[in-house]
Amino acid sequence: MDDFRYLVSVVIPVYNVEKYLDLCMQSLLKQTLEFNKMQVLLVNDGSTDSSEEICKSYAEKYENVFLYTKVNEGASQARNFALDRAEGRYIFYLDSDDTVKPETIKSVCSFFDSVYDEVDLVTYRIIQYHNGRPTIVHYRYMTLLETGVYDLNDPKNRFITQTHMNVCVKNLRENNVKFDTIKHEDEKYCCEILRRKMKIGFCDKGEYVYNRSNVNSVVSTQFSPEHIFETSMKLYEDLFDSFPGKVPPYFQGIVFNDFRWKLMDGKFFPDHLEGDDWIKANKRIDSLLSRMDSNTIILHPSVSVEHMHYWLKRRGGCTVFNNPVSLSVCCEGKMIFQVKNLKATKSVKDDVTEFSIKSPIFFHLKKKNIVIRRNGEPIDFSFVDSHTDKEHLEPKMLYPQFTVSTEEAQNAEFTVEINSISYKI
Repeated sequence: MDDFRYLVSVVIPVYNVEKYLDLCMQSLLKQTLEFNKMQVLLVNDGSTDSSEEICKSYAEKYENVFLYTKVNEGASQARNFALDRAEGRYIFYLDSDDTVKPETIKSVCSFFDSVYDEVDLVTYRIIQYHNGRPTIVHYRYMTLLETGVYDLNDPKNRFITQTHMNVCVKNLRENNVKFDTIKHEDEKYCCEILRRKMKIGFCDKGEYVYNRSNVNSVVSTQFSPEHIFETSMKLYEDLFDSFPGKVPPYFQGIVFNDFRWKLMDGKFFPDHLEGDDWIKANKRIDSLLSRMDSNTIILHPSVSVEHMHYWLKRRGGCTVFNNPVSLSVCCEGKMIFQVKNLKATKSVKDDVTEFSIKSPIFFHLKKKNIVIRRNGEPIDFSFVDSHTDKEHLEPKMLYPQFTVSTEEAQNAEFTVEINSISYKI
């Protein structure tokens, strides 16, 4: 174990978690690794509830549990404070409202020993739990299938996206990477360590139990665009700019995944901005997208068809090809979508019938390329385009929409003409 006093140091920042702290500590006591081989560093970050008293009871009972109390500065500063006092060969991180399964620490450390010279960071499974029940397993485990070392320069590993603290790292003492005092600090920390060797270790034994029931967690309270947009964009711009040429696919995947989940959760668009600031913010988004491979968007395992085409439209590089038989979308020489028929949905209200023609094709067309006809005569239509419209902060399927009187709709033939080729609706 070299000259380290412990095999592992477990860093736990503590802030107002009296409801969860005992469960967190008990999960360490139940580890298959002997408890006295761990150094547990509890950093009370200015708690105002009974968290400090709970920490003190463990520190008084176990000589390898250390309690430090400091003024509230956030989880990053608490972790950095603990890093300066870590005496273990390896460092684990555990949030005080989370737990780890019993076999975790021993299994991960044993695997790390076998690949010590190859990697600087080993990850293991993290599963989100809400009210004690596991939620959907993260898509990264479609790539991380078995214990081993994964090359982050390999495009097939672009969606590992290690952004949480379900990690074990080497204790490099004065050369340890420290946490930045920003949101996304976990993500930045992992990126800085991984880019040293562009490899990551994965141990398929053990599990980080991520508690999403805590409504007071940072993710639950501070991840709104007003709080996070500028920080996120600056982090990703700096990351991309640190690569003078092509951005490695792994880091493209990190950024695109952030865009993707925030869009789905309604936390992406900087709707607090107005005018020129709104326009500039969107240009920053598009600039990052322009440095991503199309496959980073197309192959992402958790992006819906509608959102995929939305992002590809913003990135650029897609073309619609059509003939009398079919319509296709091609991106950089690859056909990514094809349809033979266009269908319209209709809704009738009073004496008006509204038609909507929904297809990913329309993400990549301009209104001037489309003519809608009723019985051969052109009719007016609106073209819903949501990504620059602040009234629609969630991108919806782009589509032509038109209304006619219910009487006019009876027995009428509607066609849509795209690039001068007509298709029956």
